[in-house]
Amino acid sequence: MSISVASNVSLPSLEIPLFTKQEFDNRFNFYLLDKTVEDCCRSSIENPKAFYLFVQRYAHFNGVASSLVTRLASSIGLSRDIFRESNCEIHDEADRGLEVAAKVLEASIEEFSDDHHQGFSHRTLAQATMKAVGNYAGLSLQERNELSKIPDWFSQVLAEHGEVYQGKIGNLEALIKAMGFHAASEILADHEYTIIDKLVRGEKLDPNFGQYLKDINGKVDLDGKKASAWYWIGVHSSYNKKSVEEGHYLAALEALDLAVKYCGHSEAEAYKWAFSGFENFVKVQQTFFKELQKECLGTLDSLTVRS
Repeated sequence: MSISVASNVSLPSLEIPLFTKQEFDNRFNFYLLDKTVEDCCRSSIENPKAFYLFVQRYAHFNGVASSLVTRLASSIGLSRDIFRESNCEIHDEADRGLEVAAKVLEASIEEFSDDHHQGFSHRTLAQATMKAVGNYAGLSLQERNELSKIPDWFSQVLAEHGEVYQGKIGNLEALIKAMGFHAASEILADHEYTIIDKLVRGEKLDPNFGQYLKDINGKVDLDGKKASAWYWIGVHSSYNKKSVEEGHYLAALEALDLAVKYCGHSEAEAYKWAFSGFENFVKVQQTFFKELQKECLGTLDSLTVRS
């Protein structure tokens, strides 16, 4: 695939996408990345308390991402001299930044209000899942608050996550790297939610938890309303059907294509930046799940010692 384009040539409309999921898979081997996620999740399901810790950390990690998406979209939209229609002779009519930003923002719309579930935000629905898992584990309020404390390794992961994701206003390289980072976040989230749902509902690694969800009719009380205990996982992706994450990552890839089309920069350079951003997220994601697995196993060890 040739990606060399003279920097002074305006790219045509991209009928064939420049960025595809397969292209990233060829470079980063999603099978190996998914194995890290699955190993972590399997370890946690061995004990309800460890599984609560897994859900708490994962909900926090993704809750940060949803807000960073809006920051990235804003950074793109505020970079009014970067993404432009080269054939437009009137300066004020050439800005196409919001067309690019809109594709990024698609990933956050349901995050703030899900019309399919009483307008709850996905962060609130994640809290419903945490509440259900915590109740199943028999955790006290004190235990839940203790587990909510952020360890040093997680603080470092969150800092690295936020540094790249939001991009920098007026900095083309930082913005395209951030869009590559965002594409990785959305593609790999699709895999993560699928794996979690597969292990819990598909393979039923803890059949007692499945029975517990049936016993409570799949709902918990939250802010005076009944909220689904598992909707947060299933709406993003499930083991037997695709859900919103597929649309999110396709929009993220389209944002990259539009960014290359409108930035008037070397396609080869932009391509390199996007893959660099993708790689940055892969490192963050893999560190997160490897460290979380250690933490979950540590929880299991402490339970064994006390018993």
